[in-house]
Amino acid sequence: MAGEALRVLGKGSNAPLAPVEKVPHSSQAEMALLGAIMVNNRFYDELEGTLKAEHFYVPLHAAVFEAIEEVINGRGGEANPITISQRLQGTQFDADKGLFPHLSGMFENATLAGDAKSLAEVIITSFRQRQLMGLAESVHTQVRATSRPEDVEAMLEAVAGEVFRLTELGGKSTARDMRQNLIEVIRMADAAKRGGTGITGIASGFVDLDQLLGGFQNSDFIVVGARPSMGKTSLLLNIAQTAATRFLQDEDNSAPVGVFSLEMSATQLTQRLVANAVNICATKLGNGQINDADMTRIVGAAENLYKLPLIIDDTPGLSISALRSRAREMKRKHNIGLIIVDYLQLMHSPIKGDFNRVQEITQISRGLKLIARELDIPVIAASQLSRSVESRDNKRPLLSDLRESGSIEQDADVVLMLYRGDYYLSRAASGDAASDADRKSIAEAQQQLEAVCGITELIVAKNRKGPTDTVKLMFDGGTTTFRSFSGG
Repeated sequence: MAGEALRVLGKGSNAPLAPVEKVPHSSQAEMALLGAIMVNNRFYDELEGTLKAEHFYVPLHAAVFEAIEEVINGRGGEANPITISQRLQGTQFDADKGLFPHLSGMFENATLAGDAKSLAEVIITSFRQRQLMGLAESVHTQVRATSRPEDVEAMLEAVAGEVFRLTELGGKSTARDMRQNLIEVIRMADAAKRGGTGITGIASGFVDLDQLLGGFQNSDFIVVGARPSMGKTSLLLNIAQTAATRFLQDEDNSAPVGVFSLEMSATQLTQRLVANAVNICATKLGNGQINDADMTRIVGAAENLYKLPLIIDDTPGLSISALRSRAREMKRKHNIGLIIVDYLQLMHSPIKGDFNRVQEITQISRGLKLIARELDIPVIAASQLSRSVESRDNKRPLLSDLRESGSIEQDADVVLMLYRGDYYLSRAASGDAASDADRKSIAEAQQQLEAVCGITELIVAKNRKGPTDTVKLMFDGGTTTFRSFSGG
């Protein structure tokens, strides 16, 4: 029933719900705004993230706005009547060859456009009115045919979700005067002082890292970069489990957590959580190499873990827009205070047309930063690093190693790099000894491996709000668990 309500609303939101003259819309405002944007593309930058193609009532105007987005974002070009008409060439809107004169008319009359934000507000308000009309009509029709309690509950969920979505589409101002900003800063400082930890954000559970960053801060976008097998997923899962467990125990600097796992299934992640909780090897848990005592501990751990405010979405290949929508839903339903994404390069951007992977990754990283800002919570995303790391003698990762980096480094507020020297030394120590030199090299690697086994370097390569440094952690490969090197 919930899906049906959304389906009906989605299909009919911009369709006439009454005689056309009574449907809320302003063709004049739509044309004036599109003309203004084509005259000065800066107006699009001011409205990006607020105005969308779906807000336009006239299908042609929606197509023109979408073409403007694709030209500016996908190609980095200038949106004007010529480029937009070329973009829409061959579509239904160019069938009578009247598209270019219509676009030119918008362009020439743009001097009458006035304030772009005011025009956008008129368009969005009309759109929201149409959405509410569609929702009301759908609810009225379906509620008359609904009698089962579960159907009513499903409808309430659907309606609540749509109302939340509409409030998010309002483009409400987040501007605050200096007095409000100062009050917030003083509140955070006082909370940190009273807590005695110096942590003002979500605690990672790693003492040295929390002292360096002060916890993961609201609206921050944090990137964890590493080569494969360094433990990115394990680190993120450890952070998620810490934040959720502390919240369950009513501790400060904690929050319910939303995890978007694009690589591993929810079952696999949960298996790791159970293995961590009972301190047994995750592999043994998966293949059934456990005894009765282990099983008793597993059942006991499950009874505690099921209460954990940890929501996992394991949908593969999510687009940034889909992730944003699901993150909003998690925020509404579960009041999540932290988002984990594993990992960034497995996402895709809805950009259409000619573009390369760097541009797509740029759109994704910017989208993740916008989600952090919009929901006012930290977003932590894992990122693969380029193979150039493997070709260097010193394999400690650098900011330049961010794979298909685009603007990841620029968008991120914090960049953490994982480096496990024992991973590389173990490969060197197990090599073939074809000569005396090889045997000497292998022996040296084995000796070094004993000294650093389990020690992981978490390199804070970027910290927009404070210093950079390297934090040491200990890694247990059996349970795929990190802990503070200091023993905290």
